[in-house]
Amino acid sequence: MTTMFVQLRRVVYLLVLLQCCVCVAYAESGTKAVTPKESDPTEMLNEMTKKMESQKHSFNENVALLMGTESNCKKALNRAKKAKDEANTVSVLMKPLLEEIRKDENVSKNESESKELLRKAVDAAKEAEEAANNAKLMSFATTDMVDILQRVTMELHSLVDDVKKTAKKHAKNEKVRELAEKCMEEAEGLKHSLDGAKYLIPSAKKAAEEAMEQNEPTSVEAKRLQASINEVFQKYPKMKEELERERNEAAQTNANSTNTGSEGNKTPNENKEVDGSHPNKENEENTRNPNTNSTEAETGSHTTAQQQRNEQGSKGQNNKESKDETQEKNQNSQSNTPTDSQSSATGTSQTQNMPTVSPSSAPISVNNTQLSDSSSSPVLVHSPLSLLLVLMCVLGCTAVF
Repeated sequence: MTTMFVQLRRVVYLLVLLQCCVCVAYAESGTKAVTPKESDPTEMLNEMTKKMESQKHSFNENVALLMGTESNCKKALNRAKKAKDEANTVSVLMKPLLEEIRKDENVSKNESESKELLRKAVDAAKEAEEAANNAKLMSFATTDMVDILQRVTMELHSLVDDVKKTAKKHAKNEKVRELAEKCMEEAEGLKHSLDGAKYLIPSAKKAAEEAMEQNEPTSVEAKRLQASINEVFQKYPKMKEELERERNEAAQTNANSTNTGSEGNKTPNENKEVDGSHPNKENEENTRNPNTNSTEAETGSHTTAQQQRNEQGSKGQNNKESKDETQEKNQNSQSNTPTDSQSSATGTSQTQNMPTVSPSSAPISVNNTQLSDSSSSPVLVHSPLSLLLVLMCVLGCTAVF
């Protein structure tokens, strides 16, 4: 027992020593390790340059997109303004007509003028509504592009600062001085581009705000004009039907004109082929050589008759050959049928050829059972001691710590 406790004490000491080594290793790993890139300034500067180039490409793309979106936003703003003014003008022109309707006066004297005015009013109301919606959508798109460009600009700005600091740090190193100066120049060039983006972003923001502000008055003017149109149509429903029929006919004619225009782009040869008026090569040859065609037809009839005769002869010969083959097969089947004696003989021969079980297989099973029986194994005998040793090690570790 004393020797066992001495061994346990040694194991505990070893575990304590191992724990101390682990603690020291973790304490050293807490300090910042120097990566291979930081130890090699050339590789680090090249990596930062590649990253700066990729972000520069993304920055330029977003700048171009924002410029295009801002231009479209300004166009939508101008369109909304013009549509609002046109709707307002038509509303003023419709006031006398509305007054006549409200007084229950007949407007048949100026029916053509009233119809033309209503046609203009319908177009103006539709244009104002579409222009207001377009201005709103372009305002949202411009605002989104501004947010994206701001994020990309901030990321590139921080990267440029890091590149400048790193290049300045290694500028005194003769090995990487040229590379550091090159990185400084590229960073300075991007700095100017970033400064230019500072003026683009506020301009785009202003255009988006103006488009959003213009959306509301244009939409209100379109709704007011549409209300006046509905009032006139309620009084004169026939006029509404006539205008709708005219608009449908105009739309149909436009659709037909576009279809005819697309068909007119085809070449004359294509049109002939579609109509079937373009003669093919076979028809031309038939028309040019009528005599040769007649002779070919006669020779073709003779050849077909000869072919039919040959086919009939070959069919009769094939029937004879098939009959001979069936007779030979029947004779062979009769000769190949085995007798009872032959079958019994073959059965006995098969039983003799069957493989016998070798007696060496039995001892193998005995040996396996002997190997599987490990009741007297020394491992099981000493297993309680090993379990006790493990438990004592755990208790010793907890007692020490």
